[in-house]
Amino acid sequence: MIIADVVYEKLNILGVGVVKTTAIKRGNIIDVESATRDIQKAIDIAKSEANKDIRSLYVAVPSIHTHIKKSVAEIKFDTKHDIDGRDIEEVIEEAKILPLPREREVVQVIPDYYRLDDIERIRKPKGMTVHNSFEVTGNRVLTSKTHLHTIYKCIENLRLDCNETFCTSHSLGELLLNDEEKDYGSVIIDIGSGLTTVSYFEDGILQLSQSIELAGEDITRTISDVLNVPMKRAEEIKVTQGHAFYDTASSQVVIELENLEPDEEPYTQKELADYIEEVVEEIILRSFDALRKAGINRVKGNVVLTGGTTLMPGVLELAKDMLRKMNVRIGSPKIIGANSPELSVVVGTLTSSYKIESLFGYQLVDEATTIKDTNTTFENVKVIEEIPSVSASEEISKVTDSAHVEEYHEDNEKEDEEKGIFSKLTKMYNSFFE
Repeated sequence: MIIADVVYEKLNILGVGVVKTTAIKRGNIIDVESATRDIQKAIDIAKSEANKDIRSLYVAVPSIHTHIKKSVAEIKFDTKHDIDGRDIEEVIEEAKILPLPREREVVQVIPDYYRLDDIERIRKPKGMTVHNSFEVTGNRVLTSKTHLHTIYKCIENLRLDCNETFCTSHSLGELLLNDEEKDYGSVIIDIGSGLTTVSYFEDGILQLSQSIELAGEDITRTISDVLNVPMKRAEEIKVTQGHAFYDTASSQVVIELENLEPDEEPYTQKELADYIEEVVEEIILRSFDALRKAGINRVKGNVVLTGGTTLMPGVLELAKDMLRKMNVRIGSPKIIGANSPELSVVVGTLTSSYKIESLFGYQLVDEATTIKDTNTTFENVKVIEEIPSVSASEEISKVTDSAHVEEYHEDNEKEDEEKGIFSKLTKMYNSFFE
């Protein structure tokens, strides 16, 4: 869970909450009550760091049970009209409600391009004039209705609203790939705890989102079996002494264990790396097998590895050794306070949410204006943000005594006089407070 605000079109991390959970298995919630508690813990940690309260959130939906379907939707106009964010939102909502298989539901619609009347392949329609029809062509990301509604149930239990859902693959692409990489054909392999997600981008849009049930937990299980230690101890060894590439692992690093027999030699990092390498190698092979099954036999762009497991030494070196003709790198958020690859999905979700709010016109995308003859900018007028949105008539309805009502009016008039510059500022900045 991450809480952030936006300063001059850049994310500013305010609070991060990370909680280990047993309520999720291979990307599926298997215990709603436990998942709800763990989500609440993560929220509480992030809220405490940020010193902020929240009423709604954006959700990254794991790329399992996913299917991507090219879709076209349109809205009609009776007269000449200039396209704005509300029109873009409306046509995307139209795409969401197109017919679906009974067991499927839309996670998100990823716009590819737009058509205005006879003008096609438009990337940015905002501000253009339409006379008849406005159409969007994009990819609908579908998932299991049960899977999605279980996530919604956890959020509902916390009495929070879900603003929007994003497919994890799309969020990763928004964060880790530039426009050229997305256009040319690139792969992101997100090696998480219980799930590895394979995402393929080409022609600027997400084309494939698949998951593999082999990930970091399987490395931990392998260490547990080889060293004959509990999973908790195996996880500690993985994090502190694990290495994924036999060729560069050290034979000088000794893994101390309490359960060794008197005549038994302890394992070295190099010896253990032989077993870890097998699992990581299998993850990469299965990832490219998923691409081949989807008809993608050649990756012209880059291969980006991310997820908490990529923090282990040797993962990048092993991948480069296996994929010698490809450009391979580790992808992580380049942002202070959340620059670890294990946070790529959640930071990518924030990036996606900001971009879609800007597209619909909910976010201020220009720099804050400085008021003439003052030093006040948008960042410094926090007091204005806290002006109650409740109307005076609603406040009066809460006051039952008539004498108190008279006092309220007198105080209110006096307060209006004292507000001075802040009343003017409120009117001037009204549009982006909304």
